Amino acid sequence: MKTRILSLIFLATAMSGMAQTFDIVARAGYSVGGTMPMGFPKEMRGMNSYAPKFNFRVGADATYMWNKHWGILSGLRFEQKGFKTDISLRQFDVILRQGVEEITGPYTGNVVVNIRQIGFTLPLQAVWQPNEVLRLKAGPYISVLTGRSFHGYAYGHTGSDGKSTAYLRRGEVRGDLVYVGNDETTRGYFNGDSFDNYLRRFQWGLDLGVDWTFARKWGAFADLSYGLNSAFNSSEGNPVTMGLYPLYGTFGLVYKLKH
Repeated sequence: MKTRILSLIFLATAMSGMAQTFDIVARAGYSVGGTMPMGFPKEMRGMNSYAPKFNFRVGADATYMWNKHWGILSGLRFEQKGFKTDISLRQFDVILRQGVEEITGPYTGNVVVNIRQIGFTLPLQAVWQPNEVLRLKAGPYISVLTGRSFHGYAYGHTGSDGKSTAYLRRGEVRGDLVYVGNDETTRGYFNGDSFDNYLRRFQWGLDLGVDWTFARKWGAFADLSYGLNSAFNSSEGNPVTMGLYPLYGTFGLVYKLKH
């Protein structure tokens, strides 16, 4: 009888040491980043400017800690990722609309790009909690986009010879020269369904981050997410042949709804 009682006491002590908890938090944050190629492709000559859009994330996460150090997190987030950038290209295959004409071929010059992706994200992360105020998180995510757009224009400056510094070779590298200027009639535009329809509706990647609790109900977080499939799909006719992957850092506040 004494042995059984000691066994029950030992089991109760071990169970109490596991400190199982379940909590729900709300999050709101701001994201900075871009949808960019892996590495630095030879067609890209440089970035002239970069401006993030109003990128936000709101949502709620639930975390189950099966002991005082380890747990699992999932939730649902609504977020927007987007930016505007001006880059220099050399002999990059494009489809441009200049006036009423659509032109294809290798392009050399500057390009202004606007991209926006908005939708819902479901994370699934392992959680490690070294102490009562810090939680480290890492794991995959899946995103479903409800809105997506990719548009912009190509342009050049007038050189010393009076011609534009930007041009497109019609069809191939030895094709006829088509100069691209810097006003509404001579710029080369890309937009509409010919681009938006090739943006993926489903994306997935990896997300890692840290939560810091600084008050009983309040905390802060910092996350880094990296997409593992290109923003553009590989369907035939895709006008963007370069792989572009979303990479964003998000910073914000956490409010504990249940603990």
